[in-house]
Amino acid sequence: MSFQHLIRHGVDFLILALILGMGLSGLVYFKYDVASQIAVVVIWSVLYIFWGVFHHFHDHNLTGKVVMEYIAIAALVDFILVLFLLRV
Repeated sequence: MSFQHLIRHGVDFLILALILGMGLSGLVYFKYDVASQIAVVVIWSVLYIFWGVFHHFHDHNLTGKVVMEYIAIAALVDFILVLFLLRV
């Protein structure tokens, strides 16, 4: 990823950082409520998918394959985090 790419998509990456920060904050805030943590994880993943679609649309390279990759990654992360939350 080049420096020019970072500058051109700086707002996109700032939004992604905010989504990640809010998700982590939500997990810490609801540290004693597993159901709320699971809701945070699901919302976090949905926002990540929307961000990915927005980012690639903005970059003019949005395809069905890209959308499916974001959905697959979000589902995998959801699965792992929910399993972890339910076991702890």
